[in-house]
Amino acid sequence: MRYRPDVNQMNKFIATICGIALAATFTMSAAHPNIRPPKEHSTTHQLASSRAAHEASDMNLASISKTNTFNIMSSIQSMQSDETAVLAQDMLKFAKKFIGTPYVFGSKGPKTFDCSGFTSYVFKNFGYPIASQSGLQYGLGKKVARNNEVQAGDLVFFQGRSGRGGVGHVGIAISADPVSGEITFIHASIRGVKISKTTEPYYASRYIGARRILPE
Repeated sequence: MRYRPDVNQMNKFIATICGIALAATFTMSAAHPNIRPPKEHSTTHQLASSRAAHEASDMNLASISKTNTFNIMSSIQSMQSDETAVLAQDMLKFAKKFIGTPYVFGSKGPKTFDCSGFTSYVFKNFGYPIASQSGLQYGLGKKVARNNEVQAGDLVFFQGRSGRGGVGHVGIAISADPVSGEITFIHASIRGVKISKTTEPYYASRYIGARRILPE
């Protein structure tokens, strides 16, 4: 006589197995919260993220629109002035190495200089190949309106020894007193390369003006 399994018992066994499998599935879901959400939930999350990004962008634009344009431009100009100031100081440091170098008319250095030969030699070494004649140098760059606006690195011009006529001498400004307008400058005088001031009687009576070659 063959064995015939009880159908009811088999159904109960199958139901038990299914229940165990379902319980295991819920347990795994709880243990791994990073399981991707259904598609509709993912779409909702993307929309929320996009909205937040747009709001942040709007806030940044609003902040920029409230920024004073003058302050932005002043900062840019200040940065450029700082760069020029560093360049000017490097030029003057280089120029001071030649203090005491003898004067020879028409000489362009480096063992001897005349006034415009000295200024052109210094500027050329920093990428500004200016003319080696003081009269031509006076036509370069931008005119500096007032003495107290003269900056380090500007060219300063004087009449020649006769004290008459046009430009006859040139030097490089080191500094300018903002109150008195006194300019300290380095130049190749007949006594060699030296530092002088525009308040010295000889130069005070011959001073013509200043030109700015370096960028502002």
